[in-house]
Amino acid sequence: MAAPEKEYFTLTEIVKRWERAKIDEITLLDYARKDTLIYAVYLRDIGSHKIKRTEPNGDIRTTTSTTMKFISPDYTYQPIRYLKSDDARRILEAKEGEKIAVSVLYSSKERNKESGTGYMQAHYFEPKDLLVTIEERNRFEKEYELNIGSKIEIIWQWMSNDNNQKVLKLISGAVLAVAGAIVWYFK
Repeated sequence: MAAPEKEYFTLTEIVKRWERAKIDEITLLDYARKDTLIYAVYLRDIGSHKIKRTEPNGDIRTTTSTTMKFISPDYTYQPIRYLKSDDARRILEAKEGEKIAVSVLYSSKERNKESGTGYMQAHYFEPKDLLVTIEERNRFEKEYELNIGSKIEIIWQWMSNDNNQKVLKLISGAVLAVAGAIVWYFK
């Protein structure tokens, strides 16, 4: 049985998947500007936590953050939040090391007033923080009939990946060892 597919993808993964359709980072910026593709972010909610760090003079500094929440008993945290196209565009246009403030995120891809969540303190994001959900990826591919390649091409790409070459070498070595043992046994 295959492992379940994940819920969201980084823009690097999306560009790699859509490279046969000639989609690159500049194209993704254009999609944000036109609101053609709905971007999301993963909003961490780690609650109360403690951070220890060593200062340059050797002192150890501990910072404790305590979170108080008033929520209903049936509340479930949804970490995926959606962005308005203008916020996604601003994040994609950020320079290296620059983080863009976003004060309203949405709990649904409709990004309407009912699903909006405003924050007193804005959240800051970089281009590497942007995601595309699996539902949005599938919708986009279907609506625009993207040519992402056949199953054979996808398998070939997987086999061509340097990280997967190590696994393939191990497997082929094991198969050769077993085949050699069988030949030696029946001689």
